[in-house]
Amino acid sequence: MRKVSAIFFLLIAHLSSHEQLSSYNFRSLTTSDGLSDGIVRAISQDKYGFVWIGTSYGLNRFDGLSIKKFFFRNGDTTSLPDNYVQSLRQDRKGNLWVGTRKGLCRYDYIHDCFINYSSTNSLTINDIRDDRKGNIWLGTSSGLWMLEKKGTVQRLTGRDSVEKKLRCSITRIIVAESGNLYLATPCGIKIINPETLEYEEIIYDPGAKFSISSNDVYSVVIDTSGYLWAACAHAKSLLDKIDLKNRTVKHYERFTDPEKKWSNNTVLSLLIDTKGRLWGTASVSGLFLYDERNDKFFDYKNDPLFPNSLLANPTACLFQGTFGNIWLGTAGYGLNYFNPDNNLFYSIVPLFDNRNPVPGIWARAACEDREGNLWLGTGSGVTKYNRDKQSFTDFSNEEGKKPVLYLNSVRSLLTDDNGDIWIGTAKGLNRYHPSTGVMDFFNEKQGMPLAFFWMMTKTNNDEIWAGSTYGLYHYIRKENRFDDLTKDSLFSKYAHRNVQALFTDSKNQLWIGLLDIGLIVYDVAGKKITQLTIKDSLISDTRFSSFAEDKNGIIWIGSEDGLTAYDPIKNCSRFFTGENGLPSNRTNCLIVDFLNRLWIGTSNGLCVMSRDRSRIRRFDINDGLPSNQFNEQGAFCTKDGLFVFPTYKGFALFRPEQYKENKSMVPLYITSFKISEKEIKSPANVEDLNDINLNYNQNFFQIELAGLNYMNPLQCTYAYKLEPFDKDWIYTHKKEINYTNVPAGHYTFHYKVITDNLNWNVAEKTLHISIAAIFYETWWFRLIILFAIVFGLVAFYRYRIGHRERILLLQSKAQLLEKEKALVMYESLKQQLNPHFLFNSLTSLSSLIQQDQKIAKQFLDQMSKIYRYILKNRDNELVPLIEDIKLAEVYTKLQQTRFRGGLQVNINIDEGNCDRKIAPVTLQNLMENAIKHNIIDAEAPLTIDIFIADNQLIVRNNLQKKNFVETSNKQGLTNMSSLYRYLSGTPITIEEDDKYFTVKIPLL
Repeated sequence: MRKVSAIFFLLIAHLSSHEQLSSYNFRSLTTSDGLSDGIVRAISQDKYGFVWIGTSYGLNRFDGLSIKKFFFRNGDTTSLPDNYVQSLRQDRKGNLWVGTRKGLCRYDYIHDCFINYSSTNSLTINDIRDDRKGNIWLGTSSGLWMLEKKGTVQRLTGRDSVEKKLRCSITRIIVAESGNLYLATPCGIKIINPETLEYEEIIYDPGAKFSISSNDVYSVVIDTSGYLWAACAHAKSLLDKIDLKNRTVKHYERFTDPEKKWSNNTVLSLLIDTKGRLWGTASVSGLFLYDERNDKFFDYKNDPLFPNSLLANPTACLFQGTFGNIWLGTAGYGLNYFNPDNNLFYSIVPLFDNRNPVPGIWARAACEDREGNLWLGTGSGVTKYNRDKQSFTDFSNEEGKKPVLYLNSVRSLLTDDNGDIWIGTAKGLNRYHPSTGVMDFFNEKQGMPLAFFWMMTKTNNDEIWAGSTYGLYHYIRKENRFDDLTKDSLFSKYAHRNVQALFTDSKNQLWIGLLDIGLIVYDVAGKKITQLTIKDSLISDTRFSSFAEDKNGIIWIGSEDGLTAYDPIKNCSRFFTGENGLPSNRTNCLIVDFLNRLWIGTSNGLCVMSRDRSRIRRFDINDGLPSNQFNEQGAFCTKDGLFVFPTYKGFALFRPEQYKENKSMVPLYITSFKISEKEIKSPANVEDLNDINLNYNQNFFQIELAGLNYMNPLQCTYAYKLEPFDKDWIYTHKKEINYTNVPAGHYTFHYKVITDNLNWNVAEKTLHISIAAIFYETWWFRLIILFAIVFGLVAFYRYRIGHRERILLLQSKAQLLEKEKALVMYESLKQQLNPHFLFNSLTSLSSLIQQDQKIAKQFLDQMSKIYRYILKNRDNELVPLIEDIKLAEVYTKLQQTRFRGGLQVNINIDEGNCDRKIAPVTLQNLMENAIKHNIIDAEAPLTIDIFIADNQLIVRNNLQKKNFVETSNKQGLTNMSSLYRYLSGTPITIEEDDKYFTVKIPLL
């Protein structure tokens, strides 16, 4: 065992009389995050909550995630007057003032540019302050200046003697409640009343009681008690506390204490925060906090092992913003910021070996002894931490020395009722007696193998149980030995099984997690065992890590594959995984706080589950944890309620009651509204926009939101809805929102943010967006188109009516002409009958008169009937079929008189069709046409068949064509077809094959 002279841990601060160890979660912002330069000279916060950072190369606006940069542009009078920003200040009216090495300017929020103010001299503005009357005071390289109402920068004028004394470089200005200005200068502290020009100074005077340490003063502040603090350049005293009423000065020499080895240390900046605490920065010793009650200081320095410590010890400026965050600008490394009043976690990270610190950083287990000391087990040994004295005692094996532990890799710790500390290592079990300082080494003599001890617990009557890779061991105190339970009737079948987790519940039941077997529940009083297995759907995994019991009697089981909530009364389980909000299925370090909330260490952060088990809140390194990965075993709670969680990079300590689920209160703004990657031009600052009017071709736009949660901006969850374009709220962690192809219309963009819990019952903000329609989608254009369509329809209707009337007239004329043509053709057809038929008939009649007068007389009567029929029906378009058949019969007899047996006519018409209509002389013309074109011979007679088929009159003759027909003009059938097309709309059908010539006449 050896005493440790120094132990590395993050930060020390005064919390209470019982708790002296704390760490602040220092967040950082560097050039790798987008900062324009690492030398930060000034910091301020504007009326919206954005943080402005002045560097040696440009001005930056920070919203927690993104940075907007501003630079001097040669020839542009609306840009910064110079890139070296020396000071920043937001006045009481919300104006943001920027002091550079070449003058003063003010930021114009609406036009996103700067308004420069001229002066008679080229001024380096070291500090800017405003008083209650609205005066702007400037501490410059050439004295005290002010901004006049007419917009020019003028030197404070008055008495010559006072004016001369103020003609020195002023690094800091403080405006007191009385209206006096306190000025930090290389010539001491200057005090002036700007109205009366009353002047006073506090200077270094070694012979006087009321003397500061040095005339070279870097910074001054006035605390809530009225004390004036001054940071001076002196070989010993760097900080003075000045009692203005009693005119005394207290000098603090701790910053130059040789034991601290802070050589060339200089206090550079001072700050009184909103709680009245004094903060300061020094070039070597880093950040410090003054404890007024105990008149002592606490220091916060850079530690390269911890990313949440200060970036660097030299700090150039200090600023506290509206949210309580304190910002520290460094001289080359960027800036840090933290919230001293909203710091849930702090860390202890023992370093047993500076050359190989990683094993010591890996925290494994914790317990508390009777005196309230914390015992912390790591990969490099175990250390005892005295919380009151903030001292550490290490127990760790060193090469070449007698071992104090079986192995430095400590896996489990336990305090028994005697106050002894049990230490389970990766290769054996030790017990330390604080009263005697003796360390026991258990071995086979006591029935204990040199095993890997995962966890230990104790049941009532101080019965010690140790779980190892070799099995479960029960300590028999009277005999000072261990029982491996191989002969126990209940435990024998589980003996020498790998025990990964142990827990004693409120009913004195022992819960034993056995790898690859399941969970064993041992009722110590009732001597009963119950087994929970995966097959029974009561557990999800046998790779156990830790157990916990809540106030409802539910046993929580952590494992490699999720979290299980087992109800012993109902004998049922509920399972939680990543689908239920856990950041990882590997759940360890389970512990329940007094509010019945469950805290869970995972491989990806620390979680707390709400009392109703409906919400899970995750914490990570951004919240101040030393690591996101927690050790795969148990957590510990001290007697006074302090939670100790082992992580892979030290112990995370916190008081769970300090965490309260609150509604999100961070400011939310629209920081950008872009169209085609260009910022929209508007009459108001984008953060103040309530209405935006867009053209029809600006319906593709990007909106950027910013929830000003500086301590953990990734915690922001945004909800937005463009109504009525979006039907439901859209939830996202992204700041950028894109809309494409939004139709013309009027919309309301709703947006809100939460940071801590999933309660969306928070205030929302709105932005009204109007998108103009393209001209052909506007109401007036549509009205014009409607009138044009109506006018066109009316004109078209009138045109169609006129056109139709003309068509009908033409059709009527055409029908009349067609009818006249058909009648003319028919008349011509009938007239053709006369000469041809008359010539043949007269020739035949002449022969008959000579041969047989009786037959000649009959022949003459038949001719007269034919001509009588023609005369009778010459004005009729249609005649009954029966009349044309009778004419055909008369005509047949005439032709048979001429050709005798060479002509045969067969008429087969039923009486039902006799009343049908056809054109006059149709059959006679068709018969006459057949006789004209075919050879008629008694040996090869011409046969003409007349019948009805398919509602058509069929006239068919056998085909025996003549070689030459003298009187044919080949127009007879064509004219007849035209006639029937006119009469019925259907022409006649003419068919000819090898045997027959057929004509089909439509019946009417």
